[in-house]
Amino acid sequence: MLEALFSKWKDILLRTFDIRLGESRRVWLMLLNIFLLIQCLWIVKPVVNAQFISRVGIDKLPLVFLLVALTALAFSRVYSKILHRLSLETVMRRTYQFSIMCLIVFGFLLQFHFFADPISYVFYIGVALFGLMTTSQFWLQANLVFSSLEAKRLFGFIGAGAIAGGISGGYLTSLLTQFMDSVYLLYVAAFLLFLSRMLSRKIWKEFLPEQDNSIQVEKTKPLQEYPLRIIRNSKHLTYLASIIGISVVVAKLVEFQFSAIAAENIKDPDELTAFFGFWLSTANAVALTIQLLLTQRTVGFLGVGRSLFILPAALILSTAAVLKAPVLWAGTTLKVLDVSIKQSIHKAATELLILPVPMSIKSQAKTYIDVFVDTTATGIGGLMLIFLINGMNLSVRAVSILIIGLIIAWVYFAIRARKEYVLAFQRQLGIDVPQDEQKDSIKSDAAVAAGIRHTLQSGSIEKIIHVLQGIEESKDARLMNEVVPLLKHESADVRKAALDVVYYYPDNSITTQIEPLLKDPDDVVRSRAFSCLLAHTRQNRVTYINQYLTDEDPAINGAALIGLATETRANPKLQQQFNLEVRLQEKLEQANAMLPEDAVDAKIIVVRAVGFGKVVSFYPLIIEYMHDKQPAIARSAILAAGNTRDLRFLYTLLSLLPDETKRAAAEKSLSKYNSADVLPILKDITSDPDAPIELLLQIPSLMKTMDTQQGVDFLFGLLLQHHHPALKFETLEVLHAIKTKFPNLSFSGKRILPYLMEEAELYKSTLALNYAAQQGRKSEIESDEVIEARKELIETLERKLDHDLKRIFWLLGLTYPPNLILPLYKDLRREDQDVRINTVELLDNILDPALKKVIISILESAMLEKVSPEDLERMEVDLHSELSCYESILEGRDQHLRVAVMKLIEAMKNPEFDKLVQVTSE
Repeated sequence: MLEALFSKWKDILLRTFDIRLGESRRVWLMLLNIFLLIQCLWIVKPVVNAQFISRVGIDKLPLVFLLVALTALAFSRVYSKILHRLSLETVMRRTYQFSIMCLIVFGFLLQFHFFADPISYVFYIGVALFGLMTTSQFWLQANLVFSSLEAKRLFGFIGAGAIAGGISGGYLTSLLTQFMDSVYLLYVAAFLLFLSRMLSRKIWKEFLPEQDNSIQVEKTKPLQEYPLRIIRNSKHLTYLASIIGISVVVAKLVEFQFSAIAAENIKDPDELTAFFGFWLSTANAVALTIQLLLTQRTVGFLGVGRSLFILPAALILSTAAVLKAPVLWAGTTLKVLDVSIKQSIHKAATELLILPVPMSIKSQAKTYIDVFVDTTATGIGGLMLIFLINGMNLSVRAVSILIIGLIIAWVYFAIRARKEYVLAFQRQLGIDVPQDEQKDSIKSDAAVAAGIRHTLQSGSIEKIIHVLQGIEESKDARLMNEVVPLLKHESADVRKAALDVVYYYPDNSITTQIEPLLKDPDDVVRSRAFSCLLAHTRQNRVTYINQYLTDEDPAINGAALIGLATETRANPKLQQQFNLEVRLQEKLEQANAMLPEDAVDAKIIVVRAVGFGKVVSFYPLIIEYMHDKQPAIARSAILAAGNTRDLRFLYTLLSLLPDETKRAAAEKSLSKYNSADVLPILKDITSDPDAPIELLLQIPSLMKTMDTQQGVDFLFGLLLQHHHPALKFETLEVLHAIKTKFPNLSFSGKRILPYLMEEAELYKSTLALNYAAQQGRKSEIESDEVIEARKELIETLERKLDHDLKRIFWLLGLTYPPNLILPLYKDLRREDQDVRINTVELLDNILDPALKKVIISILESAMLEKVSPEDLERMEVDLHSELSCYESILEGRDQHLRVAVMKLIEAMKNPEFDKLVQVTSE
């Protein structure tokens, strides 16, 4: 009976949180892992707080806040580089080992009072870094364990494990300090961390294929100045960063007040540890309650803008209570309100506040705000406290006055942010905003909702999709009545975006609106519709799925097959339960029995299902179909290879790039691979002297979507490695595109100088050859054939000079603003001498001295109608005889020049030059 009861409750739990067959083990292991990590952290935090205050003193707490901020900023740079060099699994394993060792060592040193004061500082800073690293690593691992669809569905439930760990950790600390010295809790935390390490190892072994263990985390690359520039140029982001920064400073001041009041009333370190543990857990428990019961309702009722004022309002009231009477209950209330409301309502409001910001900007700015603004604000809080407490020797009440002042500034920025939030949405929706409204009025959140509804009902396709993406990200069900009709929109892209939103709609009766899309003309819409139906099916799921898989309509059973493969991509158990491989084989046999023209759709369904489901046993079929005579089948197979992200397809995909009919699909597939996997193979190909130029010319464009310094380094390597003019231009164009799209990457003048030097030497060499070709044999009477051949050679050399000069300007455009530099190239080629002189003068004023030394003399030569020997001597160019000129060209790699020289030599019929052709042919 107990078994039946347990099974029933388990089934209810799985259905409630939409945990599907084959996912439960992954979910529970990840949930238990984050539970142990946070539990360990919240056991250690009360210990470190109590030990620091008891041993060093409350007056030193501001200093350690500042040290934490400085250390975290420095460490984040080093940590990002480590993540680029080592696999995530290696970094996690070493982090666990080092952290466990540190907990044991700190416990031993504190137990026996060795170096008590300095160890307290190191311990406090170490725990702060430990919390930053382990949680970040956990969510990076979670993104590998779960597909994007699974992550959106399951991360909320897994995140509850973190809150539960915080609650239990604090209460466990409070309980254990009744039986043992608080220092011994560090050994308990080390044991919990050891269990978490074992779980993490098990997760890597069971759920992450060996090929994925080498994934380098590109998103953790060190941030440079560009995100700060983005924030400064956007009022919306500036106000958001200000709110978050002030809230962090206030939190540090609140933490100081709470710690100071507690230390004043509780002298025993063990009792103080128990007190901190109990109330920090209570704050987390309150946060969880608010999150589950009130957050969605509050934000939904008040709107995003008004919700921003809840936390400052609560803090100003509780701070006033501390100002009036700095007693234990007042300080504790202040701390509990700060932690609980910040982690629930305030976090939801600030997350939604960034919603109208475009994703390309958001991805950079949000990381900067979350990490650097938070850490910098911690340091500012420490500096304020050092000035007030250590410098001016003021009391806790003075801190309350400072908090109230900061909250007033907080409210000001919240008002401005609320206004910008509305205006940002209006701009995104294409609604004209009069200047007086921008300056003087603050629209209500209802105006935003009205604008969104208007766009969903009558906006352009691009605007509708943008709004739907925002709704999907926020999972806001309030606008669902406007989203559902879009399932019938004339645009397939809109229908896809609407299905992505409906996927998270809690009303399961929506299935009647989704079912017709199983016969949609667009195959992607059909498969997404089936995924949606899976998400909304609670009862008799297996029977329900089989019903669609065996439907007589090929469109429906094909969509069901692709949808099932997509949903079970990382779930072998579910694939096995539904006999996915057997169904694919049956579908393939049906296709093979049809006439070739009738089998196209069936084969496309099979190959797409194999790609989305990563069905390894069918990978040879993808290779076969990539070369199919039917273009639709070949394209689907190429895209399927990219969907698998399997390394065994890389060489085949690259080999298809020269084929114009398959290039677009191959590029799209290759863009889905991790750059750490693609770059080594590209380096092998470009290093091969026999690699066809048709393939090499297509390689630079693959870097356009890679936001990595390694990609930039690879392209610069191509400039030095290959001298084919077309390949150089293609590489430079891609470098310019990357610089525009990803300005955070390094394109410094020092970096580009060696390439400019090489191009400058190449230009000088071509200039010398051109001069020698023009001077050759002019004293003799030449036949028309020789004159024509010589003219062709000179024109070819002049075209080469022009191309060399153009590359120099394109390289300069990587150091200086391209919209300033590139037009100057055209100005330098104009007939108007004054324009050319002014162009050189401008460059002489804006270029760095090191660049001027290389470039200006070349530009001056380009202005001249004819170049004299004195000009060449001034440029330190070695003059060629006609014989050495032709010999140099024939030994070079420029095929056009070689052909022109051979034509000229053949026309001249001079034995002195004929031997050059003989040597070349040998």
